Amino acid sequence: MSDSLVDIALLAYGGPETLADIPAFLRRMTGREPEPSLLAELEERYGRIGGGSPLPAITARQARALQASLVQQLAFPVRVRHGFLFSEPTVAQCLEGLDARVRLALPMSPFASRLTSERYRTALAAAGAGDVALLGGWHASRPFVQALSRRIAEALDGSDPGEWAVLFTAHNVPLETVLEGDPYVDQLQQTVAQLVPLVMPGDWRFGFQSRGRGGGEWLEPEVGDALRVLAGEGWKRVLVVPVGFVADNVETLYDLDVVLRQQAEDLGMEYRRVQAPNDSPQFIEALADVVIQHLAQRPVERPQGPHDHGGR
Repeated sequence: MSDSLVDIALLAYGGPETLADIPAFLRRMTGREPEPSLLAELEERYGRIGGGSPLPAITARQARALQASLVQQLAFPVRVRHGFLFSEPTVAQCLEGLDARVRLALPMSPFASRLTSERYRTALAAAGAGDVALLGGWHASRPFVQALSRRIAEALDGSDPGEWAVLFTAHNVPLETVLEGDPYVDQLQQTVAQLVPLVMPGDWRFGFQSRGRGGGEWLEPEVGDALRVLAGEGWKRVLVVPVGFVADNVETLYDLDVVLRQQAEDLGMEYRRVQAPNDSPQFIEALADVVIQHLAQRPVERPQGPHDHGGR
């Protein structure tokens, strides 16, 4: 057993780091062999953003930075490892060797949904760690909102926010999911409601992006439709804020920076996108706050050493 008092599994979806990783990534995600047409499409998309997803490397940096922050603030041994649902290291591989008295899982999905948090719970249970606490409910925490606000200020780079229309985005989910009581949309709205007064944009809209391939109804408006509404109202500058993503990936770098950018330019609009929180110091402190707030409700007992005598 290690000397760590708290072990944390930092969990994310994962992604293919190279074009050669795409087939295995798709097999894990769908449970079947990918169609050649889908492989070709994804190879083209990832090729446009550098040949792979930056998300695995970003998540690894998040884990290292979070561990350093927690060790400094808590003043006792803490260990943070990262794992992915659909690439390596897997959730099970992440948990190997995490044997501290307190084990926690921190998903990089602040907005609860059966398509996100439930998948993490299932993966934890499959790895024999169903008892590990999954830390959620931080979508509207003050440090997280401040980290997002800081990223927006960086993107504005001193320009007047009143001259920009802000387009908040998040991943689309089937409408049926929300109608069945999923809190995803409500939590997104809570976060945006805190951000808007901090940003003070000229106007703002919300759009859902990266719709899946399944049938049925999906949430509206889609991001392209929301963009056209802003253009129709006369806005010439759009600041895209992917509030639903805490690490840049193909859905921000391609779906937004390639596809949506082209749509904005076709509409005669200046396009600018806010970088995801990634491993920014403000976001790492927001993650540390989630852990510290949890531990404050469940104090960690330190083992007594040979020179500990009950405080005497």
